[in-house]
Amino acid sequence: MQTVLVLITFSLAVGFLLKKFVWDPIFESRKRTVTTVDGGRTKCGNKDCACH
Repeated sequence: MQTVLVLITFSLAVGFLLKKFVWDPIFESRKRTVTTVDGGRTKCGNKDCACH
């Protein structure tokens, strides 16, 4: 019984590390970035609120 719990915990830990360091970086690059008028350098955020 104790071995099963150890294997489940180890599998969850490995799955978390793979998701964090392998899966997310691969698919994060595929996300579309929000563009602004000045190339993303606005001081008020990602939306062009015409305050600059």
